[in-house]
Parts: sequence; structure tokens; C-alpha cells
Amino acid sequence: MTQVTDKEYLVTSQHSYGDFDLISAPVFVLHINDAGEPVYAAINDYALRKSGRPISDFLGRTAQEIYPHAYGRTAYAFHCGVRDSGVSTSYQLDLPVAGMPRSFRTTLCPDLDDEGKVTRLVGCSTDLTPEQNAQEAKVQFNTLATEMEQFVAMAAHDLRAPMRQISAIAGLLRDDLAEQDIGNIELLETLERIAAKTMDLVTEVLQHVEVAAERNPHTVFNFATLCNDICATLDPTQVHTVTSSMSTLSTDRTVMQIALCNMIENALKHGHRDKMKIKIDVRQGDPGMLEVTLTDNGMGFSSDALKVMNNSQFRAESGYGLFAVKRLISARGGTLKAQNLPIQSGAMVRFSLPGYCLEDATKSGNQKRSQDIGDQPGKDSGRRRA
Repeated sequence: MTQVTDKEYLVTSQHSYGDFDLISAPVFVLHINDAGEPVYAAINDYALRKSGRPISDFLGRTAQEIYPHAYGRTAYAFHCGVRDSGVSTSYQLDLPVAGMPRSFRTTLCPDLDDEGKVTRLVGCSTDLTPEQNAQEAKVQFNTLATEMEQFVAMAAHDLRAPMRQISAIAGLLRDDLAEQDIGNIELLETLERIAAKTMDLVTEVLQHVEVAAERNPHTVFNFATLCNDICATLDPTQVHTVTSSMSTLSTDRTVMQIALCNMIENALKHGHRDKMKIKIDVRQGDPGMLEVTLTDNGMGFSSDALKVMNNSQFRAESGYGLFAVKRLISARGGTLKAQNLPIQSGAMVRFSLPGYCLEDATKSGNQKRSQDIGDQPGKDSGRRRA
């Protein structure tokens, strides 16, 4: 039998493992040389691309010659262990790849000759770095979400006192006004309604923080009524037109309220129209998920706002509200996407939250809506429908 030297083996070995290049994972082959050292005899294209190094850096060299310091010594120790035991082994270690340490799980299998002697080792690795990064990001996200909910709770608690003072001052002013001063009395009543509605919203936020840890915080409520309550606070004089579905939902009402309030307020504030038209629809989307779509006839989102809503990239120019809502929805397994409609004809936001649509909007439901809300005498009932 002709003996093949180490040099001759390494020249031909890389070409004899061409099928390994079809594998979308790092694969390598170690040959036991005349000195008993496991040296690299082949490495597939996927591993070379990931490493960013030429094949000449690997062939005929041991792991401790290829990788610096403890990285190489640790890998070489595993190689020698399988060489000596002749038993397949899986291990995890960090290696510098393209200048950055990455974590790999490697399975190393020995190839034995007829005498039971290890002649080569075949290894296949899995890059664990993305999984570890995802776990770290989840921990960071949960920490940030907890801090954000604590911040919201403190902010909501601090808002209750000034709202009470506004209500008290409005009551004192109304007592001092003459009965014939109808115009100013109506303004004070509007102010009192805004303060009362804001107090209700703040209270609900505080209740949400208290029950956030519950397994299923879903409640049943009317979607149009929620939209109407939000609009009563954001647009008390009914300048803008807001229409919404009459569906009955089972979902986290407070999260839905926070998301809608932010979206509607953003549309009214940045739509750059004297009279905005906003339409809010809700339907059953994917199994167990509600899908809410909000469209308006404003001037559309800025590029910074779109980056926040579509890519979760915080931008100081877009404010904290959009970023917080995006995280609030994502933390509950939902999604949020935004886009501008063609030729400055408005914008559309679509987000999803866990929940169920118990009753869809119908024509009869739309007719019943105006009866439920009621029109104030002397007011234009067509200004807002929610």
C-alpha cells in the first residue's frame, strides 16, 4: 500500500470534499498528521466566507496556530480529546470571526481505520450568536418595557392632581358667572368634561399597570365607544371628522386605548389640515389577533416617523410617543406598520394586538351608533362619528 505524505494529502484533500460546499453551515475536516496533530485538511466554502480568510490560513495548521490565545488552545484541546477517545463529541466555544468573537456549537466525529485508529475528524458547526443576541435583546426589551410601564404609572399618577385642580377651578368660575353668560358657561362645561374624561383615561392607565402581569387582561368593550371617548378628549370642539367601526372586541382595552390615542393625536397634530378626516377600522386578522387600520387625509408621515414605526429605530425628531407605542404593541406579540398614501393624500397605520372581534361592523350597526352616542342640540352631528 502506497504511503501518502502529509504534504501530498493536504494538496489533494481540499478537492476531495467538494460536496461539503453544498452545505449551508461551517464544515471542516481535520487530518491526523505524522506527528499525531489534528490539522485542517479541508474547510467548506460557507465557513471560508464567514471567516473572511483564505484557505491557505487553514490547511496544514492546527486550531491553536490559526486562532489566537485561548480561542485556539480551547479548540485544539477539543480536537485532541476526540482524537484520543475516538468518540463523537459536541462542544461550545467562542472563536474570533471577521474580527468579532462569535459563539459556535460544534459536533466532531472521528473516522477510524480497520485497526480502530483515528485517521481524521469531521466537524460541523452551528453559529449560536444570533440566538444569543436575540436572548440578550429580549432581556433588554423586558427590562425597558418594565421601566416604561413604571414611568407611565408615575406620569399618570402625577397627572391626576392637576386634573382635579382644573375641575375645581372650573367649578369655582362657573359659580361666579351670571346665568345669562351662556357662552362662557358652555366653555367651562366643556373644560370640565375634558378634565373628567382625562381623569378617566389616567385612571384606566393606572389600572392597566396594576394588572399588566395578569395572564389574560382581556375585557369586552365597544370599539366605537372607545374611539369616541378618545376623540372627546383630543378634539372637544368636534372640528375634525373621525369614523370608526361599531365592533365589539375582546382584548386588552388599555393597550388599545393607548395605541389609538397616540395614533389619533399624531394625525390631528401633524396632519397639517384645518379639518382632518380619520377613518378607523378593526377586523379579525390572523387567528387570535385583531387588526386595526387607521387612515387619514393629512400630509403623511415624516421619514423619521416611518423609521420609528416600521424599523423600531428611535429618532429624537419623531418624539418618544411613537417609539413607546411600537414597543408596547411588539411586547404583546403584535405588529405595527405605517405608510404614506400616494400624492400627499394622507397616511395609513395598521397594527395588530391579541384579541377577538365578537361583532363586526354592519350597516345596522352604523345606524345604531349615532343613537348610542347622541347628538347635542345645536351641534353639527356630522362633524364626528366615532
